[in-house]
Amino acid sequence: VLHVTPYTADAWAYGGIARLGATLVRGLAARGHEVTVCATDACTASARLDAGVQHSRLRAWPPFATSAGVTIRIFPNLSNRLAYQQLFLPLGLSRFLARSARTFDVAHLHACRNMPGVVAAYHLRRAGVPYVIAPNGTAPRIERRHTAKRAFDVVFGHRVVGGAARLVAVSEAERRQFIAMGIDDAAIRLIPNPLDLDEFTPPIARGHFRQHVVGGPGPIVMFLGRLSPRKRLDVLVRGFARLGRSDAWLVIVGNDAGAADDARRTASALGVADRTIFAGLLSGRARLEALADADVVVYPSEDEIFGLVPLEALLSGTPVVVADDSGCAEVIGATGGGQIVPLGDPDALALAIGHVLRSPHAWRMEAAEGAARARLAYGPDRVCAELDDLYREI
Repeated sequence: VLHVTPYTADAWAYGGIARLGATLVRGLAARGHEVTVCATDACTASARLDAGVQHSRLRAWPPFATSAGVTIRIFPNLSNRLAYQQLFLPLGLSRFLARSARTFDVAHLHACRNMPGVVAAYHLRRAGVPYVIAPNGTAPRIERRHTAKRAFDVVFGHRVVGGAARLVAVSEAERRQFIAMGIDDAAIRLIPNPLDLDEFTPPIARGHFRQHVVGGPGPIVMFLGRLSPRKRLDVLVRGFARLGRSDAWLVIVGNDAGAADDARRTASALGVADRTIFAGLLSGRARLEALADADVVVYPSEDEIFGLVPLEALLSGTPVVVADDSGCAEVIGATGGGQIVPLGDPDALALAIGHVLRSPHAWRMEAAEGAARARLAYGPDRVCAELDDLYREI
C-alpha cells in the first residue's frame, strides 16, 4: 500500500491530516500490510523536518522504517517557504514513482490540491494502480485563494479526482460536499477518521499546563488548532467577552494561519485582552496536557467536516462546545460529551460555555461517557478494518 501526503505526523503546524495519516498507516501495518509513505520535509513556517536540509538537491532521504511493515520516504521541498503556503514541490518524488509505482497494489492520496498528489496520481494511472483520495475537508473551494484553487482544478485537480477509484468521506457532511461537486455517490465511501488511542496511555495528568502557561486559578476556556479565519476565533472572543466571568481565562493554542492578529484586536476592543493567552503551537503530549487542563474546549469552526480536536478533548477528560455547521456537530452529536451551538452566534456560544462552567463535575462525567463512545466508533482497529475492505474492493 502506498500513502502519499504533503507532510508527516511531525508537521504539527499543518493540522490534523498528517497525524490521521500516521494513525492509519500504523493500523494498516498491524493488519499485515506493507505500507510505504511518501511525504515532503515540510514541518513549520521556518523549519524543515531535518534542520540540516536547507535548500538541498538531495533526491530523497534514505528510506527508514518506523515499525514493522512501514517504510517512510521523505522528499525535500524545493522551498520550505512555498510549502507553508501549500505549494509543495518535492524533489525526487516523480523519479521514485516512475520507477516504483508498479510495485504497489493500491494507493491512498491525502488531501486535495497538492503537487505530491498530482505527481502520484499521474504515475499510478500510468502503472494501472488504483488509488483512493481522502480530501478531509479540502475538496471544496473554501476560505482563501479561490482563484488559485479554481486554476489548480482546471489544470490538475479534475484529472486527479476523476482518476480515483473511490473518494473517502469522513462524515455525512463531507459526503454531501462531494455530491454537490458532482461526484457520483457510488464512488464515495464513508470511513471516519481514526483516533490515536495510544497517545492517551497512560492517562493525561492535569495541572502542568495551568501551572506553566496560565499560572493562576479560574476556569479555562480553550481553543486548540490552526489559527485560520475558518476557525472563527472572532466568534469565540466575542462569546468569551459576553460570559461575564472576570475569573475566566481564554487560552488560544495553535500556530497563526491568518487569524491571530484579528483575534488579538477583538480581545483588546472588548476588554478581555488581559485574560486572553495566545500559547502558540503545542505538539505531542503537551497539547493533550493543555486539553486536559481546560474546563471547556470550544471549536466554533466553519466547514469543519470532522473535528479531531474535540474528540481528543473528550479523551483528555474535557467537555466541548462545537458549531453546528457541518461534520463536527455530526460527530459530537453521536458521541455526546458536549454542546452544539449555531455557527457564528456569540450569544449562544456564551450561554453554552457558561452552562459548562457552572457544572464542571457533571460535564466532566459527560465527557468521560463521550470518550468511551468515541473509542468504540473511531478506534484505529475499526477504522482500518473498513479501509482494508475498501482497498480489497478496488
